[in-house]
Amino acid sequence: MPSPPSTTPTAGVRPRSSLTGRDLEALRHLAAGRSTAAIAAAMSVSTNTVRTRIHRLQSKLDAPARDQVVPRARALGVL
Repeated sequence: MPSPPSTTPTAGVRPRSSLTGRDLEALRHLAAGRSTAAIAAAMSVSTNTVRTRIHRLQSKLDAPARDQVVPRARALGVL
């Protein structure tokens, strides 16, 4: 009989293998408390690109909201 699925917050999440260099760069800016506009300027991309990247980070890190991305990354050992 298969074991029940894990209920730990990190179950099934493989952030290090799925995060790109640009993901990590955006994550570091986000962790520094920078705004979307400031991240866009630092990364030489549009604010829409930053918003998309943050949404993807939410998905990859299983963080339901933007303000949970950095704590989740820290909990998973990404930051």
